[in-house]
Amino acid sequence: MIRRYRSTIILLALNVLCIFAVDITTIKYRVGKGTSGNGNPGILILILSLVLLAVFLIHLVLKSVEYLRKLPQALTAIVIPALATLILVLTIIGELNTIRALEQNLNGFTNDQDSVVFRFGWINQYTNTLFYNGYILMFGISVAVLVSCLIVSIQFKGRRF
Repeated sequence: MIRRYRSTIILLALNVLCIFAVDITTIKYRVGKGTSGNGNPGILILILSLVLLAVFLIHLVLKSVEYLRKLPQALTAIVIPALATLILVLTIIGELNTIRALEQNLNGFTNDQDSVVFRFGWINQYTNTLFYNGYILMFGISVAVLVSCLIVSIQFKGRRF
């Protein structure tokens, strides 16, 4: 079984490593230390991470459909979508909390005159982690599982007639 899903495990591990890479290259603002003038060193890693996330999620949908077809219809129609939806809600709450915490740390965002990132673009050296983090990864996985369940559900309905 591990051989069958090796590529999925590798892509997941790479995405987790990308979360750490984006976090490491995102500059943490410290009050009284001034702002960084080094540009955005994490932008390349952020772009690579988002591309890798898209590849992983497409791969996950394909593998999940293959796996979910073997499960009872009650699981794929009710239990798994309910759990994925719960995780979806929890990740949205987590991401909103992350946004609020960063907004407080930076004294606002790009349109606030007192903000550290005033007149910066939304993607800057202080905000990379807003666009790729563990919540985003879990959100994507949950959506991929929901899409997979929908595909399998449609396929089950097609077999009945």
